[in-house]
Amino acid sequence: MTSDFYGDVEARVGPLLEKLGFVLDELDDSPDEGGIERNIVYYRSRDCRLQIYYSAREGEINCMIAPLDAPNRFGLTAEKWHYISRFSKRADLPPQERLRMALAEVQAYENRLDWVRDRIAKHYESAHAGILEKYGSE
Repeated sequence: MTSDFYGDVEARVGPLLEKLGFVLDELDDSPDEGGIERNIVYYRSRDCRLQIYYSAREGEINCMIAPLDAPNRFGLTAEKWHYISRFSKRADLPPQERLRMALAEVQAYENRLDWVRDRIAKHYESAHAGILEKYGSE
């Protein structure tokens, strides 16, 4: 799936990432510790990293951001990796309502990578600032 996943990531998210100053850093199609399929595409810019991943175990496609010194490791099990929306202001709603809204948002997309692209466009500025504030910059 890596070549297909990578090709899809590049086609749907690549132009935005290039505009934000990111370049491809690494492709990882090694299965997780339990042997379940996982694909990760890592990108780097001058001061941070992004990963876009597909995890069969988690049943999701999503993206995470980290400082430049973070190792290329699956974000759900690695230090310093955060969901792209982690540093954005959350709606002042009960958790169940936020979850309902989040599920409705992702289900509105035919292709989850389009959702990832739009999340990066929406949250990158605050995520980038948050990463630099939390970990500093080189």
